[in-house]
Amino acid sequence: KRPVTKQDIVYVVNRFGNQFQAIVKLNCFQGQEYAGHLCTNAKDAEKSAAHQAILAHAATLDMLSKDDDKKSRRKVHQPLNPQQLAEKRAKQAEDGENPAITPKTKLNSLCMKIAKRYLQKGETVYEALKVAGGFQATVKLTALPGDWADRCWAGEVCSTKQKAEQSAADIALQQILADEELLAEADRPKGKGKGKVEKGGGKGGWASGWVWQPSGPDQPRQRVGEEPMTGEVLEWKEHYGWVRTAEPVDHAAASLRDGKIYVNKRDLPEGTTELAVGAQVRFYLYEDNSGLGGEQVTIV
Repeated sequence: KRPVTKQDIVYVVNRFGNQFQAIVKLNCFQGQEYAGHLCTNAKDAEKSAAHQAILAHAATLDMLSKDDDKKSRRKVHQPLNPQQLAEKRAKQAEDGENPAITPKTKLNSLCMKIAKRYLQKGETVYEALKVAGGFQATVKLTALPGDWADRCWAGEVCSTKQKAEQSAADIALQQILADEELLAEADRPKGKGKGKVEKGGGKGGWASGWVWQPSGPDQPRQRVGEEPMTGEVLEWKEHYGWVRTAEPVDHAAASLRDGKIYVNKRDLPEGTTELAVGAQVRFYLYEDNSGLGGEQVTIV
């Protein structure tokens, strides 16, 4: 009900290599934010973000357009009856013509809420392949915490590449929404987590800020056996890693994660911040709510 000012619509453009991604914040709409696609220049990036905002408010814009038509005494289309409206929605769903809120935009928004930050280039990867009957797509979301970052969701076979990607996004979206921990983190305000902000990864709980923090020390642990075990470091990711035991582990949770054992850097010897891939280590096995881990780790 007033003129729009510069503070009402604010664009922020970030550069990722040779590409740009823009975020538009609508302070006139409760501070809602929309991220555009990666573009070759900043101007197109801003246009992409604006386009996403327009799509999200398509229904409101349509209503305003109709109000303007009434004021200017233009001919207004008669409203659809319930049966016509149902038929229109069914056709839009079949043809993929309703761009206002799609599974891909929902998934992108949910991932940003969980990560508590804007997504970067390469953190949402779609791959569509031509198969018998059409196209099938997969999506990988590396911005998600812990094991979720390594998952890959495959959609149904669809007639077009775009529909296939939407199908993969919808399947990923439903699985993420079904996880209570991820859903709770998405609803938690930024900066309202547990403990200090620490960049990390792996299994466990959330810390304040936007980063997924290993929760080995934060969850109750139960020692599995009294004798130490040995194993080989398979992978290390800055704050945590995975170890393969030299001998099979006789435990119900041993089959999780293909038999790999989780190790957090806080369980390493004092002064040690990482483990080299291929290194031989000795540790005591424990179990927590997320599975099996290694504590009191020493390098052999």
